Formats: sequence, C-alpha cells, structure tokens
Amino acid sequence: MTKQTDIIIANPMYDVVFKSLMEDKEIARYFVETIIDEEIVEIEFAQQEYTYYIQTDTETETKPENKTKELKVIRLDFIASIRTKEGDEKKVLIEIQQSLNPIDVFRFRSYLAKQYSAHENIIKEEKIIVKNDKVTIEEKIVDIRSIIAIYMLGFEIDDLPYIISKFVFKGNDVVSGCEVNTKHPIVKELAHEAYYVQVPRINPEIYANWSECSRLMKLLSLFEQNYFVVKKHLKEYIYTISKTDKILKKMINKLEQMASDSYTRRVMEEQEFAAMNMAFWKQAIVNKDNIIAAVSAERDNAWNTITALQSNNAALQSNNAALQSNNAALQHQIEEYLIRYGKLN
Repeated sequence: MTKQTDIIIANPMYDVVFKSLMEDKEIARYFVETIIDEEIVEIEFAQQEYTYYIQTDTETETKPENKTKELKVIRLDFIASIRTKEGDEKKVLIEIQQSLNPIDVFRFRSYLAKQYSAHENIIKEEKIIVKNDKVTIEEKIVDIRSIIAIYMLGFEIDDLPYIISKFVFKGNDVVSGCEVNTKHPIVKELAHEAYYVQVPRINPEIYANWSECSRLMKLLSLFEQNYFVVKKHLKEYIYTISKTDKILKKMINKLEQMASDSYTRRVMEEQEFAAMNMAFWKQAIVNKDNIIAAVSAERDNAWNTITALQSNNAALQSNNAALQSNNAALQHQIEEYLIRYGKLN
C-alpha cells in the first residue's frame, strides 16, 4: 500500500471534533448511511446535546461559578427517511452517542428512555373537518419513529471481539422455537436496532490491502487510534483517498482544518484534562470504597473474634461451674466418709 504523508488531522474521538463533523448534513448522511448500510433518502438535525463545559476566563461563561467543569457523552440526534433493501421507506430517529467510558451505559439508557417517551417521535396526520359551519382539526397517529442507536466506543467489549456489531430485535415462537416477525407497532416500536463501533479494535493490519477495503472500513480509518503526532489530539492520516470518494475526502479536509484551529485544539486539551480529572476522582472513589470495605472487613473479623471469645468464655464459665459443683459433691462425700469412720470430730 502506498502511504500518503503530510496530512495531519484532528482525532474525531474528541467530542468537539466529532460534533463539528456531524454538523455537516452531507457528512452526517454519509456516516449514518455507511454504518447502517441502508439508503438515506433524507436526513435532518434533531436535538443535539453537547454538555461538556470548558474552562474559560470570560464572564459570559454559562456557569462561571463552577471551578470543576462536567464532562458528559456527546449525543447527536437525526430524523431520517430510510429506504430499506426491500424497497420500503420508513421514518426513523437516529441517535449517535460517543463515549470513552464503559460506565456511561447508564446515560445511554437514560437518553433512550427519553426518546421512547418523546412526543416528537409520534408522526401525526391532521384532518380538517367542516360541520355545521364549524371547522375542527382532527389528529390521528399514523406512525411512530423507530430508533436506531449508533455507539462510538473508545473502549473494548471483552466478549465481543469485532470492530462493528449490529444488534437487532428478533422474535421466536416460544413453543416451536421458530423465528417469527411482525410489523405491528406494539412489537416493532418497543425495540430498536443498535450498532456498536469499538474504535480500539481498528488497527493498521486491516488496511494492508487498502484498495480492497470496503466503504465502511475506509470510513472507520478516520477513527483509527494510531500515528499520533501531538498527544492523542492530532494524528497523521496515511491512507490515499480516491478522487471518487468525495465525502470521505471532505471529511479529511475538515479534520485537517480542525487540526490547525487553535480553538478546537484548546477544547481538545480541556476535554483531555477533564477526562483525566474525572478518572482521578473515580479512582479516588474506588480507593475510598476499597478502604471502607477493608475497614468493614477488619471490623467484621474483630467482631467475629470477640463473639468467638465470648462464646469460649461462656463455655469455660459453664465448665468452671460444673467443676465447682463436682468439687462440692466430692467434698460432701469426703465429709460423710470421715464422719462414718470417726475421723471427723
């Protein structure tokens, strides 16, 4: 493989970089379409959440009184029309979340719960009714947007040794065990597709024959965590992109621009610092919990020892009482013998 040189790009695993990429509708469409392997007919931005606060000296900061800023996972939502391989067209909500930390599963669940309960995901049809010179509007629920979740993970799932995995709801007849399927909303709208991209599993070996790589693997090459030139913020992109891969080329150009942008690099520094700070406090909490557990275990052992000693003491006291009783009986017997044989005055 001929390696391309002198292209330095920003690492898209940093929130500010990934968010900037996905704000381009053409890139967002290409990214989602490639991941889920379905044709995107139309895509629109929905709710965008980016709750990472950076350190600033200005008085216009959202929360200037906070000394420690909070780092949360990035969440990007899109409303899309998808044409399936069967030719059907469906409306879906696509939720993209990116995280470096396995414990963010609780946030993932929280966000999904919000989407399941969001009225915005109910597709309604309005009908104007004119009766007795009165005009009324009647609403009818015609569909509910299905949810497709894409998780960009900065860690590996131990028992899932694949770069990208798809999990989708499947049904089985409990009696026969046969696979069953239905399009009824009470079934299909209470489950969702999920795609898991394990970024650390993207490695140079899979790009040994670059020309034979799929569109998906070429896209994921942007996220490969190798060839860093400045910490993990910037990296060299070594692969040659064909002129026909226009969107991929556009993504690389944007990443190249962000690599030279001072604001983007400062935010990347802030995110890294916040992540380190969070890791420190999480470790401190773990250490505290370990100390508490050790002290608790030591206390339990001491209590068990005290209980055992108290039990032994009670047994000794019981034995002592028995010995004293036996001694008194023997003493009484001796006295009787002495009286009987005249030895006791």
